[in-house]
Amino acid sequence: MATISFNERLEKIRVQFLFDHPFLSVLALSIHHKYQSNSHMLFETDGVSIRVDESKVLGYDDAALKYLYAHVLLHILLKHPFRMKDREKPTWNHSCDIVIGLLLSDFLRVGSADEEAMVIESFRDKSVEEVYYALYKESDEGEGKQSEDNPTEQKMDIIEHEGDTKVAEEELDALIIQAMGAARKQGNIPSSLLEMFDEITKPSIDLHTLLHAYMSESFFDKESDFSHPNRRFIDQGLYLPGYRYDRNRLSFFIFLDRSMSITAEVFGRFLGIIDSIVRMSHDFEVSVIPFDERVYAEEKKSYDAQGILPEIRFAKGNGGTQFEPVLEYLNTHAGEKSLAVILSDGYFTVEKAPAMQTLFLLSEKKNLKRFERYGDVVYFDLP
Repeated sequence: MATISFNERLEKIRVQFLFDHPFLSVLALSIHHKYQSNSHMLFETDGVSIRVDESKVLGYDDAALKYLYAHVLLHILLKHPFRMKDREKPTWNHSCDIVIGLLLSDFLRVGSADEEAMVIESFRDKSVEEVYYALYKESDEGEGKQSEDNPTEQKMDIIEHEGDTKVAEEELDALIIQAMGAARKQGNIPSSLLEMFDEITKPSIDLHTLLHAYMSESFFDKESDFSHPNRRFIDQGLYLPGYRYDRNRLSFFIFLDRSMSITAEVFGRFLGIIDSIVRMSHDFEVSVIPFDERVYAEEKKSYDAQGILPEIRFAKGNGGTQFEPVLEYLNTHAGEKSLAVILSDGYFTVEKAPAMQTLFLLSEKKNLKRFERYGDVVYFDLP
């Protein structure tokens, strides 16, 4: 019997993908393959091409080859090379492998994983950025850091793209949409991948821009008054009109979750978000109130839009999390022309939506869907 060549083996896999996983088939047929010597792996990708080193195929049977091919195609589908940015390369590659390992565990007829496949259940439903943050923190503490000089310790199959990244990413987006469109028609795509797809195709908006838009949309006319100048800008020699305090004044309530489940790093990011809101609040009165199992009204800090910018300081707590006290506080103290922002990881239940416009800013992606019926929900990733 004649020996089947490496290219014939790949072609056979592409045909199988056409029937079992059409989105992988579209990518496999559309992505440019370069045959060359790779530094680490049989397949490596820069996000727009697959680098293939045939000399490394020894030892891979058809099932293992199929799995490895699907793995590198998912790196492209999920735009892992473009999302790496300035992150530490081996840890990022490791994080992406964990996410893909979990995704492929939901697939049927995708070959057989080798012993190095990353299927770590504790990271299920987390974004690659969340996984990276957890691994990077672990590395900073001296544990689990992979050696960049030893490829046997770390599968390095992601390469930085060289050239015009913006153009390459735009072309890739069109291909991804085509691939996922084919998958939706067939209807056998795992829900876990659909969620990942929605994540990468939504426009990327930085948190500062989002908060500014959210606050601007809630703005309404107020009566300016030069007899009460805006004190915030006096030290710069600018005498701008203040606003008369009346019932039309918009109030912004920020509830800061400081419960035990909030890590110190996330809590620090929350404080930074509060600082951003206060600095943008030229036309708002902002009240910041910490909570966990209860609302700490006695620690409330209010920042008048006419005043000098304050220093944002709150201490982290160690309790559980209950939302009912927050709801009771809002119902008692907030009017219909108020905005509420809840900074939390989302590890609590909501039985009833607040009466006013509410934005849940959550640090845990898997908790987003539970809050969609109760207000606007936004996930922010850690740096």
